[in-house]
Amino acid sequence: MQHKHLCGVVLNGGGSTRMGTAKSSLAFGSMTSLELIASTLSRVTDTIVVNQNEGNNVPYPVVEDIYEDAGPLAGLHAVMKEKKATWFVMAACDTPFVSEKVYHHLIQEADESVDAVIPIYEGRYQPISGVYHHRILDKLESYLSQGGRKVLGLFDDIKVKELSTYPGIDQEKVSMHFFNMNTPGEYTRARELFKKWKR
Repeated sequence: MQHKHLCGVVLNGGGSTRMGTAKSSLAFGSMTSLELIASTLSRVTDTIVVNQNEGNNVPYPVVEDIYEDAGPLAGLHAVMKEKKATWFVMAACDTPFVSEKVYHHLIQEADESVDAVIPIYEGRYQPISGVYHHRILDKLESYLSQGGRKVLGLFDDIKVKELSTYPGIDQEKVSMHFFNMNTPGEYTRARELFKKWKR
């Protein structure tokens, strides 16, 4: 799959109420969490977009939600409306250690027979780390316009391939890919993990 057909989406929404400060601006060495994530996605695709509704203080193109207070699906929807790409690769601003190897594995499994490739980790869906085809846009827009907000609810209307194994990828790398930080304590843990993190 050629790079030009992919668009990386970093969701930079949410109130960060438990963290007490914007998670995307938390520092890891000389980089912020957002910059760390974007730098990894740049190894997967040349196109990086940040979905956020407040401010424009990031060095990447910003796309704002069309549907307000509609969660991560609103971000995906807004970027799909704005950007011409075939597949959209998702990441959230609180997952600093996303792995290009995990994304490449998901992308390899993405073909014309499915609408989305969704990773499963420790028995739970990880839709914010999924890969979605542009063809779902109409169904996504209809779902949002009818008040749908839960990501799993959208899956009832699209063809989803689930991936729960990551062959050839170190288990620690997989674990760190799905690590997310929502509290100061988790940020402290993240800083410790960063010391030994390798892409």
